[in-house]
Amino acid sequence: MKLRAMFTENWGLKLLSLAFAILLWMFVVGEKRSEVSLTVPLELTRIPEDMVIVSPVPEAVRVRLSGPRTLMASADPDKLSITLRLDGLQPGISTFEILPSRLNLPRGMDVTYISPSVVTLEADRKVRRVLPVKPRVRGTPAEGFEVGTVQVEPPVVEVEGAERALQQYKEIPTEVVDVTGLDGGIRRPVDLALPDPTMKPVGRGQVQLEVEIRAVRAERVFQDIPVAAPQGPWQVVPPAVSVRLGGSVRVLARLTAGDLVVAVEPFGAQVPTGPVRVVVTAPPEVELLEVVPSVVRVVLRAEPLPGPGAPPVAPGEDAPASGG
Repeated sequence: MKLRAMFTENWGLKLLSLAFAILLWMFVVGEKRSEVSLTVPLELTRIPEDMVIVSPVPEAVRVRLSGPRTLMASADPDKLSITLRLDGLQPGISTFEILPSRLNLPRGMDVTYISPSVVTLEADRKVRRVLPVKPRVRGTPAEGFEVGTVQVEPPVVEVEGAERALQQYKEIPTEVVDVTGLDGGIRRPVDLALPDPTMKPVGRGQVQLEVEIRAVRAERVFQDIPVAAPQGPWQVVPPAVSVRLGGSVRVLARLTAGDLVVAVEPFGAQVPTGPVRVVVTAPPEVELLEVVPSVVRVVLRAEPLPGPGAPPVAPGEDAPASGG
């Protein structure tokens, strides 16, 4: 009885519902379909802690979707993404197929095109190493100056990355510091220029770089500089010396012989019986490198002879009387 009533009662309502369902089906099936091309981001998740991806990874996947126009219009492209779970990833090459099911599309919407349809990834073990830091400097300082010592602190850093990459590199360079036109040293923090994309510093990614900018040193020789004789009846043999000086180019360029005082080492009232050292006084900006000769003889000055064949008379002595 109840089963018969199910088919015989409320005919009008049942026919109306059937007609509505048929119309809705005809609307959906008969609705004009449309296509749209989208760029869907590709996300990698669950990468093992001891592994690192060493191959290029596409940031997105191009897809073409087809479906009823109303359904396509209601879809939000910003909510679409493709996720690859990398649990159990091992060193070497792995391939992953991009299936339409990864998009989680609503029913009625189809994927007609995917590129790339397969993603190939290469992985390597993640390791750590301590490597020396190599500072990098470029450019030419101001005229008359040059680059001296270049130091970094700390001199070594710990980095982590792919095992093969860390075996290949023996040092970690810094970013390049330009010293063009400088006439003084600099000290500042600089970033590490990690040479492999899989590398990253353990801790801070900066070091302190110190560059010494110093005056260019040169040498200059002054020839035939007279040696001042001691006060009294003395003369110096030889009477002049050569003086070799070192210092900055700028200081040496403006130095003259008049800036030098060349004399003999004081020796008291007694006549020296041997060589006497030459003493050179120069401006403090220069360095005395050599004096040639470095020693001289100090002798009594010879007096004019009173007559032919007579010996020289020392100061304070009387000339011998002539015969007759």
